[in-house]
Amino acid sequence: MASRREIKIKFRIDAEKAIELRRSRWWRQLGPARRQSLHSTYFDTSDWRLHDSNISLRTRNDGKTIIQTIKMARSTCDAVSRDEWETLIPDPTPDPSLVIDPALPEAFRTLTSIDLRPVFEVDVQRETRCLESGPARIDISSDEGVVRVGRKREGIHEVELELLAGGADELFAQARRMSDLVDGRLHARTRSDVGCALTRTDRPWSRAPKLKLAPGMTAAESFQLIVHNSLEHLTANDDCARLNLHVEGVHQCRIALRRLRSALKIYGPLVRRKPIEPIEEDVRWLGRILGTARDLDVLQVDLLEPAIAALGEAGQLAPLLANLEARKAHAYTQVREALDSARYRHFVISLCALGYRDDLGKSGDGPTSFNQPLPDFASAALSRTHEKLLKRGQGFETLSKTQRHEVRIALKKLRYAVDFFAAVFDEERKSKFFKKLARLQEDLGGMNDVVVAEGMLARLIGVSEGDGAPTIAPAMSQGKLVFAAGSILGWHRRRAVEIDIRLIKDWHSFVQAKPFWLREQAAAA
Repeated sequence: MASRREIKIKFRIDAEKAIELRRSRWWRQLGPARRQSLHSTYFDTSDWRLHDSNISLRTRNDGKTIIQTIKMARSTCDAVSRDEWETLIPDPTPDPSLVIDPALPEAFRTLTSIDLRPVFEVDVQRETRCLESGPARIDISSDEGVVRVGRKREGIHEVELELLAGGADELFAQARRMSDLVDGRLHARTRSDVGCALTRTDRPWSRAPKLKLAPGMTAAESFQLIVHNSLEHLTANDDCARLNLHVEGVHQCRIALRRLRSALKIYGPLVRRKPIEPIEEDVRWLGRILGTARDLDVLQVDLLEPAIAALGEAGQLAPLLANLEARKAHAYTQVREALDSARYRHFVISLCALGYRDDLGKSGDGPTSFNQPLPDFASAALSRTHEKLLKRGQGFETLSKTQRHEVRIALKKLRYAVDFFAAVFDEERKSKFFKKLARLQEDLGGMNDVVVAEGMLARLIGVSEGDGAPTIAPAMSQGKLVFAAGSILGWHRRRAVEIDIRLIKDWHSFVQAKPFWLREQAAAA
């Protein structure tokens, strides 16, 4: 049985918007409606072999027929495109042996019904209409329903656009119009992702999905996957950040943007500037807003709370903590407004579309070719990033706080590059290098936290900040507050001295580490 390629874009919408859409004149003019009540059961092995392989298997009953559907991402991180196999079956028990296709991994093709278990159910009321625009035909579905795992529930309020005919450009153009019509926020989570998240964890946030680039890819193919990986990471956490459900929501969104920004710089020599510039501008805009909230979270969770617990000055710091909470409330209001904005909605659509453009590469061959082998590009990119880091860190012991901060930024860029291209190189050869890099990054992060604390504490207690560490001047109205804040800074500065001793040692250890990508390159020559 051959698969068909499925290209879908999904938007999360509010329940009220779903009602407005179905009642709108525009919706009714699209054409005859197809209404369905769908009950689906998703299956996996006891060790989640399917989901971890980017495969979903479900049986769906529409009241007339039962269909077994297998879906597999066309890559580890393709946001909207998957291969699909559908088979009519007599009852809701799945049978993997009905699909024989070498495109599916052998681990799947050897499964039997006995190996599978039901893991969650989905009930959906669906109304579908067809939009035709030139050569493009797009099914637009409004879905209302629920994902159920035992007593756990997650509501479904989605609009889905599926490309039936025509090009992806028209799909994304219609997606922008639909987003404005229903205030829809694009996301890359499948129903399988939602159900598995409910089953496997209660946390409302997600780390970056695994990115496994293959040595046989081109630089262009790897860029597309990294873009979609960043999109998936961002949209998996934007609700958590928007609703302030957990401090990791903003943190993970910020990491997704930083990884994306690093990728745009790494691939900069290969791609044309015009399509990339609007994306970069939106990344900077959203990064600034998320950064303000994240800095306040770090101040509270990583800096104030440990120091207060150690020093026992919670009572004296009550006014400072109240000021901090007020600033956090304002910062998270800005985060919510940004993530609810049309600008953000259009940004994620443009980011998704970027991964499908075929006109990104500059003209030319060799080192500037977008279609060069990925191992060649990865080795060159890692070398450039590594050399810039070593140059920033020359004379490390004598560098100022500002200069060490620049080293930290350069180190992060190398860390992201190593994460991107990890699968291209031998695991054993890179593990030692990676451990030294991670240890150095942790040290630099600890030192940076102290610097951030100095500036933010000064602002929280209303004291101006000079060029170096803030000078906290006594004031009758806030003497106890200033004294307590000074105690916290003193506690962290003592820790900073300990970190600094370790930091210098770890820097020299890192400098001596041999770049694993050069050894790999030499071995292949």
